This record gives sequence, C-alpha cells and structure tokens, in this order.
Amino acid sequence: KDRYFIAAHVRYDGSSRFVGDKRWGLFPSFSAGWNIAREEFFEPITHYIGTLKLRGSWGQLGNNNTDNWYPFFQTLSTNSQNSAWVINGQQMNTASLPGIVSDVLTWETIESWDIGLDFGLFNNRLTGSIEYYNRYTYDMVGPAPTLPAVLGTNAPRVNNADMKSYGWELDISWRDRIKDFNYGIRFNLSDNQDKILTYPNESGNLGTYSSGMMLNEIWGYTTVGIAQTQEQMDQHIANARPNFGTSWGAGDIMYADLNGDGEVTNGSNTIYDHGDLTIIGNSTPRYNFGLT
Repeated sequence: KDRYFIAAHVRYDGSSRFVGDKRWGLFPSFSAGWNIAREEFFEPITHYIGTLKLRGSWGQLGNNNTDNWYPFFQTLSTNSQNSAWVINGQQMNTASLPGIVSDVLTWETIESWDIGLDFGLFNNRLTGSIEYYNRYTYDMVGPAPTLPAVLGTNAPRVNNADMKSYGWELDISWRDRIKDFNYGIRFNLSDNQDKILTYPNESGNLGTYSSGMMLNEIWGYTTVGIAQTQEQMDQHIANARPNFGTSWGAGDIMYADLNGDGEVTNGSNTIYDHGDLTIIGNSTPRYNFGLT
C-alpha cells in the first residue's frame, strides 16, 4: 500500500579536470519515507487526511568546481603585436610565462541531509510540504591563498575551505473545482544561509573568506545621520573624524566612532582589528517567495 520506501544509491564519478588519484570519487546516498496515512489505524480519518508522509535523506555528491577544463596544464598566454619593442617598424607578438597550477585539485564533496513532511487534506485539495535541510561542502575550492609578493605570480585555487548551507522550504497549494471551472493557488517560501566553516586566513583579512563568517556578509561604517549645518558637522568630526575624505560639511554623512578613539577608521581591515567597521548586512537574500 505504499506505506514506506527505502532507497540507496552509490555513484563513482571521474573527471578529466583532475589528475592521478584525485580524478575519481565515490559518493553514496540513501533516503526513506513513511506515509502514515496508509496505516490501518489512520483509516477513520483518511477522508480528511489522505497523505501524511514523513521522509528523510542523506547523501554525498561530487562537484568539479573549476573554471578551466584542464586546470593542471600550464599554458602560455599570447598576444598579437603588443610588444614594448619594435622590429622592422612593427610590434612583435608576445607570450607570457604561465602561472602556477595545482596537481592536488580534486572533487568538492557536497554532503546533505534533510527531513520533511508531505501532507494532503480534503481529498488532496489542500497539499503541501515542509522541509529542513543542512548541506556541507567539504574541500570547497575557495579563493586562492594569499602568498608573499616575492612569489612573483598569483597562487592557484585549491580545495581549501569548508562551508555549511542550511535552511527550510514551505510549499502549500489548493486545487478545487466549481462545476466546470477548475482553479488552483500555490504559495512557496524558503530561507537559506551559508557559513564558512574553515578557511586558511590567519591574518583575518576582511577582503576574503574567514572561518566562522557568513557568506557574502557586508562590513561597513555606522551612520548617525546627515549633517544639517556646517556647525553640526564641525561638532561631530571634532570627536569622530574620518581618516578618509576631506571638506566635511552640511549635507555629508556623519559616521560613528564605535571604538571611542576619536577617529573613524577601518583599523587594519582584519577581523581582529576592524576599527569602526561592523557587519551591516548581507547580500544573500534571506527569504524567497512565490505565489501562483
């Protein structure tokens, strides 16, 4: 009677974007569900509740997150007639030294688990689902590590980060019929957040990932209003002078000195010394919704 289901899968994926023992990955998954409404003890109310299914799943998938099809090859970039010298009245074609490549680049492992509830009421005229999920991306290809300038070139991107995504989804719909007229309405709402779990940013530079940060968080200064007069601005910057900009006056924004040092600065622009910067928002939309 379709009371329950159990399924398991195993994937063994290979990618030509990786080399050696980094090329192949094994990714298992399984799922299970139980439709409580199909049990005998539920029969007296199945006219009102036709579906009541609990479900859950866990699984891993691989992601070959690279912009280059063959990122382990060093390639010379070439340009036409752009040399800094002229021979026989013409600029020469040039080729530049290749950058560093990584031979340890491999699959990102995306591990997900979720639990959900599906329901159908009043002969399935009212249906919906509620789901909560966690998704971990292990060995994520993050921003290239910052290396000393003496290296002379940019560092390659490698598997250097772990990230957690989590959220919930809600979907509700109503379908019915009035004589020969069929109609339906559907509403969905979801929330999602992403958190960087680990990333090698020992200096705490705010310009890249750091362990514990929310993805796409925005650091900025706090404002206390717009100066209405020159006198008001002069009184403000006497105790909170920004180390950026000049000729502060009426109509300009007044920035808050949060650490009380008499200046408005970004400190060392790190999570350890960020001066008067604070987290003022996030560019990732929290709530997505739709109505049909």
